[in-house]
Amino acid sequence: MRLKYIFVLLLVLMSACAPAENKLPDSIEIDEENQVYLEGEWIVAKVDRVIDGDTIVISQLNLQHVENQQVVKKLSDQDTAVTVRFLAIDTPENTQTKQVYGKESTELVKQLLEGKEVIIEIDPLATFDKYDRLLGHAFTVEGANIQQLLLRNGLARVAYLYDDYQYVDDFLAAEKKARTEQLSIHSIEGYVTERGFNMDAVN
Repeated sequence: MRLKYIFVLLLVLMSACAPAENKLPDSIEIDEENQVYLEGEWIVAKVDRVIDGDTIVISQLNLQHVENQQVVKKLSDQDTAVTVRFLAIDTPENTQTKQVYGKESTELVKQLLEGKEVIIEIDPLATFDKYDRLLGHAFTVEGANIQQLLLRNGLARVAYLYDDYQYVDDFLAAEKKARTEQLSIHSIEGYVTERGFNMDAVN
């Protein structure tokens, strides 16, 4: 079932607070290629904070659609806030280390998610990383895949493919389009590498 049609049910299950309307930059569009179908196990939560373009902090988790009891227990045992790392992508740093386009990727995720509800789909092949961050695919309540939006707009690279994760074909296609159009991170020759982002290429 298409994600945006399911959200009416989710609103009943979650708190009575309605999410604020998403306001995107003029250059960002959520079109049909970003629409998804909800499958598998997923969490509804509120986004408390955006750390950077590929990491957020969530709370008020609704776990009733998660069948993996190990995941349920681990999340239930954590404090009220849970850190989520977006699976299969990497964005430039925008924390203590500042990399080119790190601010732009962070701002895009803030505009889409901060203070709003998010849906985190758990990939059957990855649940937590070595830092105990929850791994997952993030979606707006309208059905836009955050990873795909970042990749399509040249604000992330496909990375950390340790298994055959969901949506990777879509991610690679979005990255290829951004690279072909030389958008953002792809506009600087030598900046995007297999290991991350090369700041030496900027100057």
